[in-house]
Amino acid sequence: MKLSFGSNDLQASSSFNQRKEYIQNYPAGIKEYRTIDFWYNDMLYGKISTNEDVIYPSEAFLSQLPGEDKDTHFALNFVVDAYVGFTQAMKRLENSNIFVSLDGTPFESRFQPTKGWANTSLIYRDYINSFYNGILLPFISKPGRTEDIKDFDGFIEEFTQLIDATSLSIPFTKTEYITSKYMSPLASGLVVEFADHKYGEDPEKIADFMNNVNFELYRDTARNYGFAIDKNAPWRMIANVGNNRMQGYMEKYEVGFEDLFEKYYFQSHLLDIPTMKSYIRQYYEMFRTDFPDVTVPAVETVEGRNISLTKTVPRAIMTDSEYESRFNNLFWIRLYIFIRAKETNRDWDQHKFDQTAKKASDFFIYSGELAMFKFVNKEVKREAGEYYQTDKYRRGTFRFKRKRG
Repeated sequence: MKLSFGSNDLQASSSFNQRKEYIQNYPAGIKEYRTIDFWYNDMLYGKISTNEDVIYPSEAFLSQLPGEDKDTHFALNFVVDAYVGFTQAMKRLENSNIFVSLDGTPFESRFQPTKGWANTSLIYRDYINSFYNGILLPFISKPGRTEDIKDFDGFIEEFTQLIDATSLSIPFTKTEYITSKYMSPLASGLVVEFADHKYGEDPEKIADFMNNVNFELYRDTARNYGFAIDKNAPWRMIANVGNNRMQGYMEKYEVGFEDLFEKYYFQSHLLDIPTMKSYIRQYYEMFRTDFPDVTVPAVETVEGRNISLTKTVPRAIMTDSEYESRFNNLFWIRLYIFIRAKETNRDWDQHKFDQTAKKASDFFIYSGELAMFKFVNKEVKREAGEYYQTDKYRRGTFRFKRKRG
């Protein structure tokens, strides 16, 4: 493969041209290979189901990848079986002097796993815990905003303004985070890596992998065991769940392409509201700790005359029972719809938002929680093609406007 020089250290225009050249020069090979391009065309592979619902794998279906690394690595059970089959095949090819000249190359490790499944919930937890100090606190601590927050209602007003201002580029919900650039492809449970190279350095990829004498053999054998190769990280192997050989490994566990995402994965939107409810309460308590007092207007009578003053009082404390009673399920449903519609940049006016929130509340009251989630998810989720667009401008004009009573 002709050398190109794409690198994260280049300026944007130069990097774009070099990456374009990398894609154009990528070797087609002697057979029709399935490649995965997580940077562009396949960024959602393993993150959305065939119904285009956002998903992440259940830990119940993970198995440990065999290897000599001091760290343990996991993948979905059928992926581990296929990877073991692949590594055994490569060992046989080495013994037959077909897989050769390994010393000093990335293949020297004989495909010892260096990375596997990444825990979606832990990654998101770390992210959302950092959201307060990194994003929310700088916003609400600006002059004027802090004094507007006298209680939880005021906090929600400022929080929704933050969501409106930032959510085109900064996700808040777990569902949005999973589909963002911040969530690693490793989270799908379908991916195994066997080298620790830099993802953004194209010259190393070309010299060490594509121009290696074993590269064609490697990807041909990977294909025979149901794997695709990541075009931008050739040491990353991805289970191609549409491949007949991979489906053979799936059959052992009584799962197929048609029901894989239903049996092995959670739908993230079903857990968004309880997660959101917990973290927003936590954020308010952190804010109240950082800023325990607030200045409020006061009137004092001096010699028969009312004088307008200000006084400092403790910021409102909320008990658990008050939190549950004043901010009920319908409040959180409305807030969740607001956040998701802003994250997905729905082109709604105020009437559309209010109408959607009202219908969702009715579903919850009369048909139950699952019916409500199904309706909301249908209303706010992107079409598949929308994920590849970069929205620079906010479309919807709706505001949160809490409904009382």
